[in-house]
Amino acid sequence: MDRALRLTSGVFLLLVLIVGILPSNAHWFWKLFLLFMSLNQIQSAFTNWCPVITLYKKLGMKECA
Repeated sequence: MDRALRLTSGVFLLLVLIVGILPSNAHWFWKLFLLFMSLNQIQSAFTNWCPVITLYKKLGMKECA
């Protein structure tokens, strides 16, 4: 699950960066989404909780042993 979480996070951050930040006329939603994801990663470093982990558990993905 750890690798899947890192992959999901990295892909979404890269996607948001490419779609929302590089063009100068980016929609405000992409900038806020990038801010949300960044803040979520910071809080998960301290709390060891991420919403995606909850989703993965509901989908039946097993944690690393």
